Amino acid sequence: MKKILFCLAAFVAMLLTPAVHVFGSELNFAAKAQLPDNQVHKDVSYFDIKMDRGAKQTLHVDLRNDTDNEVEVDVGIASATTNINGVVEYSPNDIKPAKSLAFNLKDHVKAPSQIKIPAKGNTVLNLDVTMPDAALKGQMAGGITLKEHQTEDQANKEKGKGLSINNRFSYVIGLVLQQTTLPVAPELKLNTVKPSQVNYRNVISASLENITPTFINKVAIDANVRAKGAKKVLYRVKKEGMQLAPNTTFDFPIALAGKALEPGTYIAQLEVYGNQSSDGKVTRQINSAKQRYQNHWTLTKEFTITDHTAKNLNQKDVTLKSTNHWWVYALLAVVAILLIVVVLLMIVLLKRKHKKARNVNE
Repeated sequence: MKKILFCLAAFVAMLLTPAVHVFGSELNFAAKAQLPDNQVHKDVSYFDIKMDRGAKQTLHVDLRNDTDNEVEVDVGIASATTNINGVVEYSPNDIKPAKSLAFNLKDHVKAPSQIKIPAKGNTVLNLDVTMPDAALKGQMAGGITLKEHQTEDQANKEKGKGLSINNRFSYVIGLVLQQTTLPVAPELKLNTVKPSQVNYRNVISASLENITPTFINKVAIDANVRAKGAKKVLYRVKKEGMQLAPNTTFDFPIALAGKALEPGTYIAQLEVYGNQSSDGKVTRQINSAKQRYQNHWTLTKEFTITDHTAKNLNQKDVTLKSTNHWWVYALLAVVAILLIVVVLLMIVLLKRKHKKARNVNE
């Protein structure tokens, strides 16, 4: 009997276990950028190139394969973006280019979509770079992503085994292009504020845009949301240690701390600090400590949450599901109480009937 119960338990556990997610254990090739003479910073491993307007240049990446089989590598070129965590991404993704992005790196760098590295051998990936004819005051940033090619047969084979490769390891080599090394004063603007979701959880999404062709480093944001005309802060968030890529949007999420969205008109205010440094003239008070920054922006935007939007997002929020259907549990509780009452009444009536019948027989 114990053996049967153990087998049943193991079978149930197997059914409840999600598909295994495999993350590549190692790369079958190596990549290294050949830094040219016009490299601005010599002590980095990425390309940081200064070129004249309209100039053309071929950059080189050394590829090495130490395995016994030929390796085919997919090559991707992308302009730098900023994700919701305030982290710069250099690989292709679904983040839409900002309206202020005048020069998209992928339009100025040409490379083969795939390249083969012979077994136990080396090869060179050539990148043909063309600097815009127009003046570029600042930086154009992006990256070269190198990922081992996976055929359809390999992908299907992995799926057939119940495996899912979500993140194959890859090399990402940064590429920064500039015509001048003169610093550019950064500038931010707040485009929109609206209710949204991150991982099926309600947030207020504030879409910031770095409208200048320069990185904004060591960024901190103190944000709050209140109802229009009220002083009480409903939602508050503080975050630091972020970075914004040149000419990119940044959808900064303000979490609701498990609260449901309520329809109405609200005011979002963001205190944004950029380029933290010991000699910064702007002070940010955080608890009992003070931080110094070179830049500071106060950004405010009014926004509205409609009744339809609030209901729709609240229904999808996984943290609110237990409260979204409270009436179902209340109804079940009422039904359970009624059933108990009916059963008790039936027991009492049956006892009385039985007692009455016994008295008659006597």
